[in-house]
Amino acid sequence: MNLFKKNIFFYLYVSLLILTNILILNNFFIDYTFRNTNFSDLQWFPSVLFSQNIDVYKLFYENKLQDLTFRSSFPNYSTVSIYIHLIISKMSFENAVKIWFLLFNLIMIYLYRVLKNKTDLKEIHIFLILIFFIFSKPYMQLLSSGQFSIISFFAFFLYFFFKKEKKFIGYFLISIKYSFLPIILIYDLIRYKRLTFFIFTLILSLIFVLHYTIYFGSNFFDNLVAPLLIGKATSASGVLDLQTLLGNFPNNDFLRYVLIFIIGTLAIIIIYKYTNREIIFDLSICSLLTLLIFKHLYYDFVLLLPVLIYSIVKTKKFVKILIILIIFYFWFLYLNVYSIPFLYSKIFQMINFVILSFLLFAIVFTNLKKPKYKN
Repeated sequence: MNLFKKNIFFYLYVSLLILTNILILNNFFIDYTFRNTNFSDLQWFPSVLFSQNIDVYKLFYENKLQDLTFRSSFPNYSTVSIYIHLIISKMSFENAVKIWFLLFNLIMIYLYRVLKNKTDLKEIHIFLILIFFIFSKPYMQLLSSGQFSIISFFAFFLYFFFKKEKKFIGYFLISIKYSFLPIILIYDLIRYKRLTFFIFTLILSLIFVLHYTIYFGSNFFDNLVAPLLIGKATSASGVLDLQTLLGNFPNNDFLRYVLIFIIGTLAIIIIYKYTNREIIFDLSICSLLTLLIFKHLYYDFVLLLPVLIYSIVKTKKFVKILIILIIFYFWFLYLNVYSIPFLYSKIFQMINFVILSFLLFAIVFTNLKKPKYKN
């Protein structure tokens, strides 16, 4: 009985988490999220093809991928993703969904423990923040689509809150979905002045591509760039990021990516130089810059969770209220029956880019270094 009382918020959270997710699975919130629960993005099918000795990249180069792909599970992530999902490739899609659903909930339960052990949050605050989070529209879309972003999202917490092996595991998992990696790559280079994480990640990723190449007797370079080309051909437009706003400017893809990467690098350098170092602050900054600079869809706005945590722990009342209101807008008001026709309007995207940029500036100004005066 004492154990239950001691952990009452945790047990209540788990109960509400499971209940909410069951309701999501049964499309209870469909009018709220405007999306069916069909796990359409679950990367199950590319691994199924692999386990059946079918070269999914070859299908792409032969223009046959669109005809065979199950729902929208295009293999547009690192080749590592195909190997990770092999564990569910021998199952029916229905059973694979159950395993993914279980993993999703285990991640959310473990996240509660991470916040309890690694932050200054009171447990009642952890409970309220995560309940607020699991009722948000990005979270519901993330779960209902079977998106790999839940792994990327949790990997951010592994990378920032842990050391050594777990930190590297977080870094490696972040690298699987390309749009999540650049800001963390830049941050790691500046913060720790090391290349080891990047080099080890690159080597491991190349080993998987090499194995894939040997297994199918195909071209190594074609397999290396296939996920990027598939992503370009199949990915939807982002919602407000700089990459989306630039469109096809410059016309050369390589120059455009270099330009975006340079902007991300400069942003990190400037913020790093003029702010104090705190784990939850750095996590919040990297999350915001990831959303602002590189292409992301609406479900990726779960990355605003660290910003919400930072506001609760570190900011004063006025700033706290301001940050919460902006996050409330993106989690609950941004997607609605009136905004849907304008989601891909450049003007609407620019307005939301400015709002999210304002959130970044608000966070930065709460943690500026105090100027040093000479005597």
